[in-house]
Amino acid sequence: MAIVIRGGRVITAGKAGAIEKGAVVVDGGRIVAAGPEREVETPKDVSQVIDVKGRTVLPGLIDMHAHCCPFTDAETKEGINARTVTESVLRAMENLRRTTAAGITTIRDMGAKHAGIFALRRAIDAGERVGPRMLVSGAGIAMTGGHGYNSVADEADGPEACRALARQQLRLGADVIKLMASGGAGTWGERVVDSQLTVAEMAAAAEEAHKKGKTTASHATYIDSVIDSLNAGIDTIEHGLILNDVCIQMMLKMDRYLIPTLEAYERIVRLGTKVYPPYFVPKAEMVVGPHKESFQLALKAGVKMAAGTDSGGHFWPMGDMALELERMVEFGMAPMAAIETATRNAADALKMLDRLGTLEPAKLADVLVVDGNPLDDMKALRHPWLVMKEGTIQVGAV
Repeated sequence: MAIVIRGGRVITAGKAGAIEKGAVVVDGGRIVAAGPEREVETPKDVSQVIDVKGRTVLPGLIDMHAHCCPFTDAETKEGINARTVTESVLRAMENLRRTTAAGITTIRDMGAKHAGIFALRRAIDAGERVGPRMLVSGAGIAMTGGHGYNSVADEADGPEACRALARQQLRLGADVIKLMASGGAGTWGERVVDSQLTVAEMAAAAEEAHKKGKTTASHATYIDSVIDSLNAGIDTIEHGLILNDVCIQMMLKMDRYLIPTLEAYERIVRLGTKVYPPYFVPKAEMVVGPHKESFQLALKAGVKMAAGTDSGGHFWPMGDMALELERMVEFGMAPMAAIETATRNAADALKMLDRLGTLEPAKLADVLVVDGNPLDDMKALRHPWLVMKEGTIQVGAV
């Protein structure tokens, strides 16, 4: 039985762009039609008509960089609290609830050190739990003592050890292999500008992922680590805090996506030591300016971008995609382009554009309705009114 959503603005994120008075027809978990209301034929077997006058309809959002359940190791001197696997999974369930409520219908989980992440994905796929569609990396791969070793990554040294860890995560069912090419704010005792995994180490892991038709991503914060990642054949660059023309031209030539995660470091500086451990803050303070400048350079050059929050850890529950898109607009991106980073572009980066990312016929019916108009004020995305995943209403007033 079909559902018709009509009377509001429709942002298809596809060829039709924005339609001031549009309609979307959903049936069998897929989009049947989307266009101007006067041109969309109402099916005979309609089960529900939803009036969204004054609201905006757009594709369900995609978060390219989230952490549902990190931080499971024993307590360390870094000050990160110990969490058992059970506690971590319980935390993840709350993260996934918040994510769904925020209109995010697909996430890419970018690092969890235990197999609970795969169990969560299976439970959601089976309809046993409500949550976004999940693509997962399992444990990231870091050098000994490298970024995230105590929270979201396992340690390996040398190409063959990295290859073995990649194979282990692929055996568990990883959709993407995550490599730690550099340091970052969240691990004690390292600098953001530190290069970590080598080209050969990342290339060995990437080879295993690509042989199975899977993708790769690298935590790469500084120029050298971005270049190393690209030379290793990595598919998406996460963070890219400090870029130069060499990085940017390589990304353009190789047709790679940047996942800038702008809000993550801004948030650390804004909230400071009231929320974050003291060692986070000075590192973030050093990079927020260069991060903004690097984003703007990449934007001007035409680097492809997709949105990710880097949320989900102890200090930042998931679901704040609106803040990331607001930051992109603040730093110079057009509102429609920002929306596309969390819809069309993200689906393309996931190699799922044939199924997700736009409101077009035959696509999966992931639909978000928000109060107001995000093209006028991106803050409208903070106010989801209805969330639909594959044609089933997950959250909403109807």
